[in-house]
Amino acid sequence: MPREFGLAGVELEPGDHVCGFYYGDDERDAILLPYLEAGLREGDRCLGVVDTTDPAAVLRRLDPELDAPGCAASRQLLLWPSTETYLRGGRFSPDWMSEFWEEQVRAAAADGYDLARVVGEMSWLSRVELDRKLLVAYEGWAHRFAALHGQVLLCLYDVSRLGSGILVDLLKTHRKLLLGGLVLENPHHLTGSEFATTSP
Repeated sequence: MPREFGLAGVELEPGDHVCGFYYGDDERDAILLPYLEAGLREGDRCLGVVDTTDPAAVLRRLDPELDAPGCAASRQLLLWPSTETYLRGGRFSPDWMSEFWEEQVRAAAADGYDLARVVGEMSWLSRVELDRKLLVAYEGWAHRFAALHGQVLLCLYDVSRLGSGILVDLLKTHRKLLLGGLVLENPHHLTGSEFATTSP
């Protein structure tokens, strides 16, 4: 069953893995906040990692009518900083992150949610040295994960912080792209079977 993205006229299907491109924190919020708000309204569990802001700031910016603190207390909405997730222990491990998301989605199902709406802000990439193969491995896993479990995954990338090489990798690993408020099918996407998921 389609889910409202939160942007006018944009819908998502369970199993979608979307790469959202934006410039700067204001554009990030114009995507992130409606995405979470739509999920809360539809009764989804909302799971998110933020990087250039903190989870408390996101809670403050959400529509007051949704009672974001109450949603957080009931665990319908769970947010983490990148330092506790993507950069746990000071380094990025695609294997650890895959286990983290698997655990969160299992918990959502156990708590009675038929869909987990996941979002990850990837701005931390601009501050660490990373073998691009690890990013490709992670995004390839995420593609398979969304399809297997019927969840919705949104990866947020600030174009102003990315190099051209990473952009090419992202085009390979996402079936759908969010550009200018539209979700588009990506003709450059690979199936995901080409990507390994093992950290060195």
